[in-house]
Amino acid sequence: DRSRSCPYLDTINRSLLDFDFEKLCSVSLSHLNVYACLVCGKYFQGRGRKSHAYTHSVEFNHHVFLNLYTLKFYCLPDNYMIVDSSLEDITYVLNPTFTKPDIRQLSSDAKLMRAYDGTTYLPGIVGLNNIKANDYCNVVLQALSHVPPLRNYFLREENYSHIKRPPGDIMILLSQRFGELIRKLWNPRNFKAHVSPHEMLQSIVLCSRKRFQITKQGDPLDLLTWFLNSMNVALNGSKKRNSSKWNQHFNLLNTFFKNTNFTPAKTPILTLAKHQYHPLVNLGILTKTFQGEMKIYSRKIPSPETLKKGNHIAPTTILTSIFPFQPEDIKQKLLKEAEYQETMERSPFLYLALDLPAAPLYKDELEHNIIPQVPLATLLAKFNGQSEKGKRDSTMKRFEITRLPPYLIFYIKRFTKNLFFIEKNPTIVNFPVTNIDLEELIAVDADVPNTCYDLVANIVHDGDPNEGKGSYRVHILHQSPVPNKWYELQDLHVSDILPQMITLSEAYIQIWALRKGKKADQENA
Repeated sequence: DRSRSCPYLDTINRSLLDFDFEKLCSVSLSHLNVYACLVCGKYFQGRGRKSHAYTHSVEFNHHVFLNLYTLKFYCLPDNYMIVDSSLEDITYVLNPTFTKPDIRQLSSDAKLMRAYDGTTYLPGIVGLNNIKANDYCNVVLQALSHVPPLRNYFLREENYSHIKRPPGDIMILLSQRFGELIRKLWNPRNFKAHVSPHEMLQSIVLCSRKRFQITKQGDPLDLLTWFLNSMNVALNGSKKRNSSKWNQHFNLLNTFFKNTNFTPAKTPILTLAKHQYHPLVNLGILTKTFQGEMKIYSRKIPSPETLKKGNHIAPTTILTSIFPFQPEDIKQKLLKEAEYQETMERSPFLYLALDLPAAPLYKDELEHNIIPQVPLATLLAKFNGQSEKGKRDSTMKRFEITRLPPYLIFYIKRFTKNLFFIEKNPTIVNFPVTNIDLEELIAVDADVPNTCYDLVANIVHDGDPNEGKGSYRVHILHQSPVPNKWYELQDLHVSDILPQMITLSEAYIQIWALRKGKKADQENA
């Protein structure tokens, strides 16, 4: 049987195979019925006598081809299917698959893997190609790939492959490409120790309608915000936990359990519904992972123009210059009106924006620019429910947190734009890598048992803030049973780094993981 004894298998050159790029025929640029030549690594369309793959096999004497969609091997021009177990490693590189035991082992195994080209790598700690100016995309993708709930969800394609979108909706590409990228990053059997995010980046450009470009550097925060919201839409997720649909299902469950002999102890679905993981309502993996909630207290203060209108003496008269009018009475009277009373609203959030203090204008006595430092706790005081922040519309606001997400994102405001260029605040934020306690930021009436977080990803900006002059890198925590190790990734460059060096960087975006069982940890200590 020729299918099981193909004489051309020894011509396959695995070192030239690269399945990271878009699956297009190199001649016709068509994405239909594309085959990969396993001898030279190029893509060609079709398998018939007049197809580009057939012509290539006859002209260059390359015989072994792989269908990139059916994952079947063929020999051309003889046109028979090849069945051989030695080719399984090629199909696994093209389409890595993970079982539940494989996913559980990712957090318990820290073995170095050896790629086909001889380089060693840790699954997950893999460099990403910078095609031109997409370093701002690479750091976001690397950071999200190390959020375990997100990673575990996208490692299994069946978690999202059944989701249906309206006909012609391109947002489905976002979840498909991101899942493929996550599986390639965590593939323990790669042929090379780096991955090209080409298809993922193309889907970002397409789905964002060219708002984010491969050839033009952008802002990682803008990309992260857009990506999380767009992915939530692509997965048919709801942004609201306390939606009317959720309450309706919860009330139905309560009625059902009251009319039966079941008890809450025997019905874990009731407990799940009471919290945010009710299976009948799809909150979305991103909402469950990153969304918290806060109270926003707002109060309007009288503007100077309003106080002048309340003053019966015109400000331009001689009387006001001799006897300056103090509008305290008017101000107190206005503050008693309903318009100036404090209001409260609950609002979900995906990240917390931290304001840096203004950088010093002058140099020190040695003619060097002073690089100030500020503790992270000082920046977080914005959300303690007492500190007020003024807005341009004469509104004072204060914030306090009512629910903490499993993974909390901090955005440190470093950049300010004016009419001419972008300015960067070089202030260093001092923060511990582990065990920051946010208990002081929690509202009194909120029930939040765990308030301690550990850092898992830290995105840093280096250099000039103006377009194309600076660069981004990311610090990633590789979680394993042995002492956790930190790595620095900047495009293809991967190196380990000491935790003490992370705090010296100009942090821009951080992802923190909630530490479970805070009280138990304190008692054990």
